[in-house]
Formats: sequence, C-alpha cells, structure tokens
Amino acid sequence: MRIALIGPTGVLGRALAPLLLQKGYTVRALARSAAKARATLPQALEIVECDLLATNADALAPLLQGCDVVAHIATAIPRDFTAPNAWEANTRLRTDGVRTLLDAARQAKVGRYLQQSITMAYPDHGDEWITEDMPLDATPRRGQVTNPVITMEQMIRDTPPDTLQWCILRGANFVGPDTAQAQTLEALRQGNQVVPCDGRNFVSLIHVADIAAAFVAAIENAPAGSIFNITAEPLRHGEYLDALADSIGVPRPKRDESVPCPPSWRCSAQAAKTKLRWQPTHPLVP
Repeated sequence: MRIALIGPTGVLGRALAPLLLQKGYTVRALARSAAKARATLPQALEIVECDLLATNADALAPLLQGCDVVAHIATAIPRDFTAPNAWEANTRLRTDGVRTLLDAARQAKVGRYLQQSITMAYPDHGDEWITEDMPLDATPRRGQVTNPVITMEQMIRDTPPDTLQWCILRGANFVGPDTAQAQTLEALRQGNQVVPCDGRNFVSLIHVADIAAAFVAAIENAPAGSIFNITAEPLRHGEYLDALADSIGVPRPKRDESVPCPPSWRCSAQAAKTKLRWQPTHPLVP
C-alpha cells in the first residue's frame, strides 16, 4: 500500500513516517522543501517537493497517482499567536489546501483520505465528557482558530464517502519531544509558569507517538465517513503542571485566579479505542 503524506517534516510527520515504513507501507512524502525532508526523514521515503498552497488540483493529482491513502497532517502553527496575520498560513492549509487536496485525491482515484484536526475546536464543556457528536465552537470569540477548522471539516464531510473514504482525527494537544511541552518545562524551570485560574479545567493531551499510531490504525481500521477524538485520559490543568514540575524537581507553579479560566476540554477517545482498536501507550509527563 502506498501512502501520500502531506506535511511530513512536522512533529507528527517525523513520528508517523518511520512508523508507516515499519508497517511495510510505501510512503510518498510531499514536502515544501525536499532538502529539509531528506535531512530529517528516513531515506526509504519517496520525497516529492510540493507546496500545497502554491499548487492546484490539476498539478497535484499526478503526484498522488498510484497512492491508496492520502494523509493531510500539514500545519503552520505560529510561534506568536498574537502577531499580525499569525494564523494566515495555517488557515489556508485548513481551507484552500484541503480543498485542493480533496479535488486532487478524487482526480487521482485515491481510495482513502485522512485529515488531522484538533480537539481544541470544541467549546468549553466544564467537567462534561466531550464526544465526537458534539458541535465545534463557532462563537466569534474563538473564531480565528475554530472557523477554519469548522470549514475544513465541513468540506470533508460534504465529500460522499463512496467517492473518497474519509476519516477525521481530532488530535489533542501534543506532548513529547519537539512539542510545546518543552517550552512549558523551561518556563517551570525558570519559575515563570503559573496555573491560570484555579487549575480545575481539563486538558486533553496526546503523546505525538500515540497520535502517529492512531493514524496507522485509521489507515487499517477506520470506517468511511468517521471522526475520532485522539487523546489520552484528560487531566486537570493544575494537576498536569504540578506533575511536570515534580518530574524535573522544581517547585509547583502557583495558581493565579486573576487570570481568566481557560476552556475545559475533557475529551473522550472511547470511539477510537473501540473502532480503531487503538490505545495510547506513552506517558504524558516525561
């Protein structure tokens, strides 16, 4: 089976590509920079230079020819969320890029399409469990992040599964090597990390190796037209930060109740465990 991997040099791609090879799949990596891909990815990959935001479906379709599965895991998460136009590239990957890729996949007669999405697009549900049938957050307050996700998922859901067997994997916040967890650990070492509000909001987290395994499970087991939350057991935010502090032997961060309470995302991955036969196995705290 040949897998076309879009966005192979990101943190998820670097975990997923070697796992696919270990499973015996042929992997065609479509990367914006072929040089970067060759320097960071296994040599056994087919590497094709392709900028998803600078091409169209007619040009992209030949690059997908002969592939059985397309996995779109390309993102452009900004370092500074508040910078002008910080989210523009990521928004385009989730809208223009998805539209182009869906059209190209149908032209190339690819059988299966996998899309990375995010659990952070759900509204705040407090202590309530969040399942895949709950709507995403369309409020203006969070629209900059969530509206492109809603648009992206709707485009995919509008694709008849009998023409392209699609599956959406809503990933939780990544932890593990080369993720934002490293910045959190450094802030704890420097004494600059606080727990916003009372720390009782839930955070849904997933080790990057475990979401890579979920993509493999989806290739092998996902029903057409399915959506799955991919997360480990949710933790209270304050308890998670305390555990991180304990793991590196520094004082636990203070609670700052003057900071607004973040959304609470207590996401359930029961559907993925049951239907994909997948389980997270990596610890959330190093």
